[in-house]
Amino acid sequence: MKKITVFFVCIMLGIFTFSGQVKAATPRVMVSDYSIKEGEVTAGEEFNLQVMLKNTAAKAVKNIKLTLSTENGELLPAEGAGTAYVSEIAADSEEKISFAMKAVSGLEEKSYKLSLKTEYESIGGYEYTVEDAIFIPVTLKQRVSVTDIMIPEEEIRLGDSVEIIASINNLGEGTLYNACARVSGYNIADQESYIGNIESGKTGTADVITKAVALYKQGEKNIITISYENQKGKVMEKEFLINVSEVPGEIMVQEPHYSDLEQVKTSTSKTETVKLALWIAAVITVVVALIFLWIRRMKRKKAILDEF
Repeated sequence: MKKITVFFVCIMLGIFTFSGQVKAATPRVMVSDYSIKEGEVTAGEEFNLQVMLKNTAAKAVKNIKLTLSTENGELLPAEGAGTAYVSEIAADSEEKISFAMKAVSGLEEKSYKLSLKTEYESIGGYEYTVEDAIFIPVTLKQRVSVTDIMIPEEEIRLGDSVEIIASINNLGEGTLYNACARVSGYNIADQESYIGNIESGKTGTADVITKAVALYKQGEKNIITISYENQKGKVMEKEFLINVSEVPGEIMVQEPHYSDLEQVKTSTSKTETVKLALWIAAVITVVVALIFLWIRRMKRKKAILDEF
C-alpha cells in the first residue's frame, strides 16, 4: 500500500513539474505596434497597414499565419485574401508584416475595429492561436471651394473699413468643424472671423471686416485663408487671392512755379493798365462831347439875339 501511495505521489509531482515546464515554455506572439504608411485612412481609398509582430517567448515560433477581418467588412484587403505567412520568428524578436487594404466608400468618420488572428506553432509542434484587435481611424475626403468673394464698398479710401464677404462651400464627405476665415495682405489689416461648422454639401458665409492701411499698388494682392478641423482635429488651409482697390482720399493740388507767378503778375498788370486807359478815354470823350454841345448852344443863343 505504501509503494502504491509513493508511486502515485511521484506521478502527480511529475505531472505538475511537466505542466509547469510546458506553461513556462508556452510561446507568446502578440502585436506590439502598427502604423499606416499613408499617415491616415480615407474612406474609399487604399492604404498600407504595417503590423509589428513580436515573439515574447524564450524559443522560436514557426509557420505563422495572420488573418485580418472586420465585423461588417468596413476594411477589406485591396489584393489577396487578407492573410500573410511568416516561416519563423526567433525568440524575443519582431517581424514587420504589411497588408494592402482598402476602406469601403460611404463609411462614417470614426475608428473601426480590425481583428488580427495569429496562428503559429512551437518548435515542439504545438499549435497556438492568438487574436488581437487594432482600431483604425477613418477620415472622409475634404474638399472646399471659396466663391462669390465680394467687397460691397465701391470706393475705398485710406483708413476706411473694408467688408469682405465670401461663400465657403463644403464639397467633401465630412463636416468642416470650427471653420474660420482670415484676411491678410499688403494694404489691409490682418483680421479673422469665425464661421462655425459646415456640413457636407452646405455653404457657410465668411464676413470679415478689416481696414485699408495702404494705397493700391499694381500687382499686389490680398489673401483670404479658410481654416477648419476634421474629426481628428487636423487643421487644413485653402488660400485664394483677392484684389482690394484703394482710392486716395485727398485731391493733390500742384503748386505753381515761381516763373508762372511772375507771368501771372505781368499779365495782371497789363490788364489793369488797359482797363485804366479805357476809362480815361471814355471820360475824355464825355467831357469833349459836353464842351462841344455847350459851345454849340452858346452860338445859337447869340444868333437869336442878333436878329432882334
